[in-house]
Amino acid sequence: MIDDEAAIREVFEEILTSVGYEVSTAESGAAAVERAEREPFELAITDLCMPGLSGVDTVAALRRIKPGLAVIVVSGHVSDESARRCREVGATRFMAKPVDIDELLHAVEVALQNRACH
Repeated sequence: MIDDEAAIREVFEEILTSVGYEVSTAESGAAAVERAEREPFELAITDLCMPGLSGVDTVAALRRIKPGLAVIVVSGHVSDESARRCREVGATRFMAKPVDIDELLHAVEVALQNRACH
């Protein structure tokens, strides 16, 4: 989970670990990109609006490093344009905050299944 807000990272981590996922968090896109260069992971969930590396730039950088990576973007600033830009750089899914927990878990499951099929 990549988000500049610690509380958001903690909530997502709690939700995902409660159903059995192993979760690592990063406070910025740059930190996540650095981690992606040295650690294996199958899915990234990132905020869109963060200081420094934006969510769009984070998605693009992660997908360059890990072309098969599933990436879900969550944002409180949803627009057709931002969703389009995220999809163009390789985001698997775009979701609006506040995120429905069941919808999030379903999106994670689908993203990981689709990744496994490729």
